[in-house]
Amino acid sequence: MEDLFRSYWWLLFPLGFFVAQAWSSFMSYKRDKARIDLLKSYAASGKEPPADLIAGLHSRGNGPEWSELDPHGSGQHGTGGGSTAFLVILFAGLSTVFGLTGYLGVFGVGVELYFVAAVLGVLALAFLVSGMFGGRRGR
Repeated sequence: MEDLFRSYWWLLFPLGFFVAQAWSSFMSYKRDKARIDLLKSYAASGKEPPADLIAGLHSRGNGPEWSELDPHGSGQHGTGGGSTAFLVILFAGLSTVFGLTGYLGVFGVGVELYFVAAVLGVLALAFLVSGMFGGRRGR
């Protein structure tokens, strides 16, 4: 069992992302269900529901993504540059750490850590390009 974990430890990262996405989808489902229940209660009482509640059901993502909000927390759409810069720095730093660890041979493996460093470096580059050109899209 220990050898299995030693060989496939890197699979914890994609599995973690899958679990996080499943949790996000479940919470989105619960949020939509709560909105529908609220609409049912408005219909049962004969009142007109607020327009924001109905618009929230029609929007695909149920509101702006966290990376699209302005950094001051007012809920207004921004360019998302602050969170993109954070992701670039995060992935570039992780890529550097894995690359140096592979170079120094700390764990006795080198090629595998170089591969992880390369993947993280590509992600950092993708977020950098997205941050540079993402703000030019029309919203």
